[in-house]
Amino acid sequence: MTQAPSLLSVVPAGSAHRVQGHRSVALPAVTVDILTTRKIELQQWELRRLNDPYWRLYWPMELGGVIEIDGKQTALKPGTVYLIPPHTTFSTTTTSPFSKWYAHFSLGPVADRAAPGIYSFSNTQHMRSLLQSLIKIGEQPGSVRFPWVSTQLVAETVQRLPDSIWEQQRLDPRVLKAMEFMNQHMGLKLTADQIARHAGLSVRNLNHLFQQEVQLPPMRILLDYRLDEACRLLRHTDDSIEDIAEHCGLLNRHYFSRMMRQYRNTSPAAYRQESWG
Repeated sequence: MTQAPSLLSVVPAGSAHRVQGHRSVALPAVTVDILTTRKIELQQWELRRLNDPYWRLYWPMELGGVIEIDGKQTALKPGTVYLIPPHTTFSTTTTSPFSKWYAHFSLGPVADRAAPGIYSFSNTQHMRSLLQSLIKIGEQPGSVRFPWVSTQLVAETVQRLPDSIWEQQRLDPRVLKAMEFMNQHMGLKLTADQIARHAGLSVRNLNHLFQQEVQLPPMRILLDYRLDEACRLLRHTDDSIEDIAEHCGLLNRHYFSRMMRQYRNTSPAAYRQESWG
């Protein structure tokens, strides 16, 4: 006699809703958060050891830009699209004036921990048509249009990344659950006990699992999430430093500044003022 498979409830216990069934496929959540998309004409592009918590997509229109990572230089070429994952330390320079389209974006707490470096791809006909759509949108000043095509361009480029960049993302599901919980609730005063209980672990086992999987304690990962979000707000909003600290669960401006100096080697004000592109 074949035993009937157990039913899976997909709503919390005690809910007024009732949805039951059999889970056949369960894929991790994916986000594409476009922070900015711009075309910029550069006479000079001198960045020194830049390190940001978001992805960069560069589409050069002419020769002239050069990126250096770990002593290796990459000359940006027209017809090629470049991706730089978060927390890649790089410098730039120019050999001649040039223009480029670029996008800053985030993919979520797990994908944003991709292997650092610079990845290049020849653009496709479809990618060129997406860029032409962006150009047309940019040529219509004053019109209120959401450039959803930016998301399409980013998604098409990201899916061409090699599998090796995601190798370190094969984490224990309990670690992923804890990381997602921390990322979604970084503004709250979270404790290690709360995080452990959400992941179904003791605090001791949570700490051991994080050291084994990501070589960092969970509370340090939480601090990284808070600093990453704070850096994003510093670069892409006009929010005050005090409001950003409060929003990201960083207690106050003094603590925020101390953590930025300790872990990002800069201050909130200096980070906001740095040139970027």
